[in-house]
Amino acid sequence: MSGGALTSALEEERERGRFFIWLPVLAICGVILFFAAPDDPSLTASALAFLAALAMCAAARKRPTGFCVAVSVAAIIGGFLAAGLQVHRVAAPVLERGVRGEAVGVVERREPRARGAVRLLIRVESIAGVPEDHRPRFARATVRGADGVAAGSRVAIDAYWRPPPQAVRPGGYDFAREAFFTGLGAVGSEAKPPRLLDPPPLTPMGRFSAATDRLRNAISARIQQVVPGDAGAISAALVTGQRGDISAAANDALRTAGLYHVISISGLHMALFGGGVFAALRLLLVMVPGLGLHVPVKKWAAAAALLGAGGYLYLSGNEVAAQRSFIMISVVFLAVIVDRQGLTMRNLAIAALFGIALTPHAVLGPSFQMSFAAVLGLVSWYERTRWQVPDDEPRSSGRGVARRVWIYVLGIVVTTIIAALTTGPFAGFHFQRIAVHSLLSNLVALLVVGTLVMPFALLGFVLMPFGLDPPAWMVMGFGVDIMLAVSYWVADLPGALVALPAFSASAVLFLALGLCWIAIWTTWLRLLGVLPVALGVALAAIPDRPDIYIDPEGRAAAVRGPDGVLHVSGLRYASFAAENWLAADGDLRKPRDKSVALGVRCDSFGCTLPLPSEGHLALAWTYAALREDCTRARIVVTRLVAPPGCRNTAFVVDGTDLTRNGATTLKLEDGEAITLRAHDPGQRAWSATNRAPVGPPWRQPAVSPPPSTSPEAEQALPEGEMTPAEELE
Repeated sequence: MSGGALTSALEEERERGRFFIWLPVLAICGVILFFAAPDDPSLTASALAFLAALAMCAAARKRPTGFCVAVSVAAIIGGFLAAGLQVHRVAAPVLERGVRGEAVGVVERREPRARGAVRLLIRVESIAGVPEDHRPRFARATVRGADGVAAGSRVAIDAYWRPPPQAVRPGGYDFAREAFFTGLGAVGSEAKPPRLLDPPPLTPMGRFSAATDRLRNAISARIQQVVPGDAGAISAALVTGQRGDISAAANDALRTAGLYHVISISGLHMALFGGGVFAALRLLLVMVPGLGLHVPVKKWAAAAALLGAGGYLYLSGNEVAAQRSFIMISVVFLAVIVDRQGLTMRNLAIAALFGIALTPHAVLGPSFQMSFAAVLGLVSWYERTRWQVPDDEPRSSGRGVARRVWIYVLGIVVTTIIAALTTGPFAGFHFQRIAVHSLLSNLVALLVVGTLVMPFALLGFVLMPFGLDPPAWMVMGFGVDIMLAVSYWVADLPGALVALPAFSASAVLFLALGLCWIAIWTTWLRLLGVLPVALGVALAAIPDRPDIYIDPEGRAAAVRGPDGVLHVSGLRYASFAAENWLAADGDLRKPRDKSVALGVRCDSFGCTLPLPSEGHLALAWTYAALREDCTRARIVVTRLVAPPGCRNTAFVVDGTDLTRNGATTLKLEDGEAITLRAHDPGQRAWSATNRAPVGPPWRQPAVSPPPSTSPEAEQALPEGEMTPAEELE
C-alpha cells in the first residue's frame, strides 16, 4: 500500500463527508474514558479542556490535517464532559447501608409484577430515620396488597431498605450505576403492604405525570381484559412498556428464540408506530380533493408523526432505549420536513450525538450498543445497495406485486442477518448467550409485528376513546400468539441457545472498532476493519474463567468443583448473583438446578464448598463459625471482620475487603489462592459510601448460644432477602 493510495482514499472519504460520522464514535471513547476513571473527574478541569480543544479547532481551521486532529480531540473531550455534566445534573444521595423501617413518599410509578405483586417507585419524603442530607431521591419496592394505590398517592412502605446492589462480578452489569442515573437510591425487600396517607399537594407537572401513569396502567388493564394470558401481557408491554406481567416461561422462550427485542420498545416500534401515523395521515390528506396540489401534505404528515411518536414515547414510560429511538426517528422526520433524505449515515451520526449528549451513561449499556450497531450496519448496507422497485415496473400488475412481496421478504432476511452479525458481539459480551435460530424466528415474527401487531396497536389507540378498541386488541393478540408459538417452537429446537464464557471489554472494543471501520468507510479502507475484528475474536476466544466468585455482600460464593463446573452456596440470598455467575461461566444451568448446590454443606453458622484440588472454602455467617473456619478452611469468606490471626492460617476475604473491593473473583494457581480481579467501585458518585463492619472485641470467650437466639447470628445473618432478578430488571 503506497502513501499516495492512502492519501487518495482519505481525500475521497473526506469529500463524501465520512469524517463527520466518526464524531459520535470519538465522543463515545470520551464517555468510556470518563467511566473508566477510578475517581470522579473534575468537572471544571473537563470544561476547561473542552474550551481549549475548541480553541485548537479555531486555530487550525485552515489546516486540514491539524483541523481533523483538533476536532477529534474535541469530540473525545466533549464526550468526557457530557458524562461529567450528567453526573452533576442527576447527583442525589444513595443509602449508605441497609435499614429496616418505613419510607414515606409519593408514588411516581406503579408497575404490575408477577404473581399479583406491584412494584412502586416513590419520591422519598422520609426513610427510616435517615438524615435529610443522606435521603435518596427515589426508592423502589415490590409489594402486595397495593389495591387503591396509584401514581400520585402518598404511601408509607415498611421494608428492609438497601443501597442499589453493585455488580455481582468484576466487569459485570452494575445496577448501582444505572440506578444512580435514574435517581434511585434505595431498593426495598420483604416489604409489607403499603399504608395510604393523606394525599399530597402536587405540582401541575406532577399531576400530569401521575395522570399519565394511571392512563398507562388503565390501558394495560384494558388490553389484558380483552386478550388474556401472555399474549395480553406482551400486547400491553408493546403499548405501555410494562413487562412485569409476562410469565417467566414466555420470557425464556423469547430470549432463546432471539425475539426478546420485540417486546422492548425501541427502534422497531418507533419506526412502525411513527411510520404508521405518517403513512395513514398522508394517505388521508392526499384523498382530500385538491389538497395535495396546494399544501405539502408529506411535511404535515411528518410533523404529525413526530408528535405521535413523542406521545408514544411518553406513554410507554420514557425509557432510555425508547428515548434514543425517538431521537433517531425525529431526525428522519425532520429531514423529511426540510426536504432532505431521511435514512442516511449522517442522520444516524446526528442522532447518536444527541443521544450521547442527553444520556451519555447509556453508552455502556447493551441497549445503546446493540441498537446503534444494528442501525449502523443496516444504513451502511442500504447506502451500498439502494434496493427499490424500478420506476417502469407496473405497480398494479401481479408481477409488480409479487416483486414487492419478494423484496419485502428478502429485506427482512437480509436485515435479520445484518442485525445478528452487528449485535452479536455485544449480546455475547453482556448476556453470554447467542440465539442460534434467530433468523428463522425473526423472519416470521417481523412479518407478524409489521402487519398484525403494531398497526392494530395504533388502531386500538385511535378507537379506545370511543370504546371500539376490543377488535383491534384481539387482532393484535392474535399476532402475538403467532409470535409466541414461533418462539416456543424455535426454543425447543436442538441447539437453540449457545452459551459463551464472559470475555473481556478489550475484545468487544476491538470488535466494535472493526464494525465502525467497515460500516463507515466507503473505499478500500474498510477492508482494514478485518484486523480489529480478528483481534477481537481472538481475545474473545480465550476467556479467563475464575475458580471462585464472591458476592459483594459476602452472602454467597461459587466454587469450581473437581468436575469443572461451578457450585454455589448462599442461593437463598443471592439467586441473581448465581444466575450471573453461571452465565459468565458459559453454563446454561439455572440456579434452581439441583446440581448447582452439589457438594455444598450448610448449617445455621455458614456453608462449606470443596475446592477442586484439596481443602474447602468456608462461608461464615457468625463469629463463632469464624473461629473454627480460620483453623480448618483453606479459604474463608465472610461479611464480618475476620480475627487478626485468621490471615496467618487461611486466605481471607472479609467484610473490610468486600467494602473496599466489591465483588471479587479468585484464581487457584500452584496451590495458592490469588485474587484475580475485584469490582473496585472506587470513589464514584454512584458508589455508596458503605461502612465496613467493626466486629466485636476479640477477647470475648468463644462461647456461642443456640443459633436461634445468638446475638452474633442476628448481627451476621441478612435482615432481608433481596427480591431475585425481577427487582433488578
